[in-house]
Amino acid sequence: MAPRTRQKQRTRAALLKGARDVLDRGEALTVQAAADAAGISKATAYRYFPDPGSLAAEAMLDIDMPTADRILEGIAGTRARAQRVRGFYLDFTFEHEAQFRAYLAQTMRDWAARSQEARRGMRGARRVAAFELALTSERPRLGPEGLRELVQCLSTATGIEQLIALSDVCGLDRAAADRVSARVVDALLDSYGVS
Repeated sequence: MAPRTRQKQRTRAALLKGARDVLDRGEALTVQAAADAAGISKATAYRYFPDPGSLAAEAMLDIDMPTADRILEGIAGTRARAQRVRGFYLDFTFEHEAQFRAYLAQTMRDWAARSQEARRGMRGARRVAAFELALTSERPRLGPEGLRELVQCLSTATGIEQLIALSDVCGLDRAAADRVSARVVDALLDSYGVS
């Protein structure tokens, strides 16, 4: 790799880290704020990220997310595996709440700017893949459609959307949010006969 390319990668990485630092402090993310946090000039920062929305989305996606295999490593039993996915995503979302909220805000702005047909499937589906892996043993019993539906149900009970419902709408602290979220997942698993 050429030295100039390595320098560009280092600059981009520094800006993304600066953006995450700004978000972690609960401050409004601007390109200038990320540049200041990274010790990079505003002009240089704008060459990499022309608007705060693109910077926020990139900073969110730059978080080190373990694979579904790593999340489920060493966990036996279908119910325990599904609860592990739920608990992991709840904890991860709480730990990176500012970044997830910034990412969701940018995603909603992007959604509003798209046509109806282009709006489906705009966001990543890591939690879907994690629940699919957690529930693999249920495929023979539930069949492909039943498994797909259960994964969809569980996916609606995790992520930033869940955190917003639990904390903003219901006013729960983290411990109470964890208890409620575990009960929701248990109820879904019970309704599909998962032991």
